[in-house]
Amino acid sequence: RQAQSPSWVQLVCVFATVFCTVFSFGYVYTGGYAIQQYVATSGPVQTVQGPAPVISFPQVGWQPATSELQQRPMAQGAQRASLHLQATRKDPTISRPKIDPKKTVLIGVAADSGCGKSTFMRRLTGIFGDGKSVPLGGGFSSGGWETNTLVSAKTTVMCLDDYHLNDRNGRKKTGLTALDARENNFDLMYEQLSALKRGETIAKPIYNHVNGTLDTPEEIAPSPIMIVEGLHPMLDDRVAKLLDFSIYLDISDRVKFAWKIQRDMAERGWALEDIKKDIEKRKPDFDKFVAPQKAKADMVIEVLPSEIAPPKDETSPMEYLRVRLIQKTTTKHFDPVYLIEKGSTITWKPCGDSLQCEYPGVQLAYYPEEYMGHPAEVLEMDGVIHNLKEGLYVEKFLHNTGSKEFGELTQELLKLQNSPGGDNGTGFMQTLAALKIREIFERATGQKA
Repeated sequence: RQAQSPSWVQLVCVFATVFCTVFSFGYVYTGGYAIQQYVATSGPVQTVQGPAPVISFPQVGWQPATSELQQRPMAQGAQRASLHLQATRKDPTISRPKIDPKKTVLIGVAADSGCGKSTFMRRLTGIFGDGKSVPLGGGFSSGGWETNTLVSAKTTVMCLDDYHLNDRNGRKKTGLTALDARENNFDLMYEQLSALKRGETIAKPIYNHVNGTLDTPEEIAPSPIMIVEGLHPMLDDRVAKLLDFSIYLDISDRVKFAWKIQRDMAERGWALEDIKKDIEKRKPDFDKFVAPQKAKADMVIEVLPSEIAPPKDETSPMEYLRVRLIQKTTTKHFDPVYLIEKGSTITWKPCGDSLQCEYPGVQLAYYPEEYMGHPAEVLEMDGVIHNLKEGLYVEKFLHNTGSKEFGELTQELLKLQNSPGGDNGTGFMQTLAALKIREIFERATGQKA
């Protein structure tokens, strides 16, 4: 009788086998999503204490460009699980017809915080018309929720901060900044942007910038123009390949310092030394995880101190700027903007007998350049455009601007004249970029914007 009864060792083995089988089946079916979600809200898997702490994260985030994770497609189960989160926040005011995936474009805009992305988004979405962009659901002040998403009839602007892996308290535990790739869920970002390009609706997470929490997801429907902006739209190769066009806002350290002084001292009461420390603290991660995206971008808007009216010293306000529009020449559906004669090298100061300008006036330049290993054409503006007359005079000598009619570039620039960069090269080049994106959309989809 003892020989017929299973021993306790056999029972344990049977139980372990059944458990592992069931677990494996469940993991394959869901793509491990439940585990990933637990990790995403619980912080790192392991923290090793020591003189130089080493934080070990699960392999669900960013990987080097040569890794197997970035080369293989996502498991079907993982896509299914991530796309069917139980979003409770839906916007009843924006009703969109089903989008033909062939009639939509996805634009990526990369920049550090405080570098003018918000103003650029207003210029970019304003080009497409069909109503002003508003927060999804009306925003918290209108009875909605704390959202980072802006929508209009044709556009959707998504902030990639929503794909932070941990909340603010979680990052305090890991000791990593939000710029660090390990603090961002690139798997989910890739899955959801892929779904939007397929014409599917997603339930996107929300990172609440006010209190630093990860909030209830919100429903995002695809639109003809999808714009994703943030720190890392091109860092992950899988995500970068989904983009139809990409822009990098490159603010030089000197200009960034001046802008942060203006914002943080005036609006937040920071001391000058605190601003310097904050910049230096972020710089290593910025240089490692954000700046390399310049090499991938189709267009770079580079903001530098003015050469015709330079600042007085290293802490003085940045009154005038020199801005370069760096345009890769190999981008699909895109013809670079040029000044006077394509392929030439020109430095031109229009202020003279034909145009009387206030100090410091404006100086333009155009020339070819090898930029980070890529052939490019550069349009440069130094100084300011004060009025409609000056803008129209400059516009007369520009070609391939993407405008529908002569004067549209100047009119669009002056619409936001009182916004940051409204009279200098930042607003001028951002407006040009917006017109070119509209042109890219029409060429790629065959539709009018």
